[in-house]
Amino acid sequence: MRKFERRICILAIIFVSLYIGAIIITIHSRIKTETRIERIESPAMEPGESMIMLAELFPPMLLLLVITVCFIIVRKKRAITLARLAEEDHQDLND
Repeated sequence: MRKFERRICILAIIFVSLYIGAIIITIHSRIKTETRIERIESPAMEPGESMIMLAELFPPMLLLLVITVCFIIVRKKRAITLARLAEEDHQDLND
């Protein structure tokens, strides 16, 4: 993989990890402690919905993580296949 692709993959994995960590910390802090901070929320929101505001973005973050991991796997398999083909070509030229 090129440096640019490697950096993008690492940044995507770090971003998803931080976001999932933020979800866990936020939900844990909202459940365990009373909120004394004034928050602006929709009046139509149910009391339980405020606990999962960050968690509703979990599926897109998971999708980004899966795409990144699949991209890494495909790039490595492609590199292995190209190396194998180059080796076969080199052997055919020597024969």
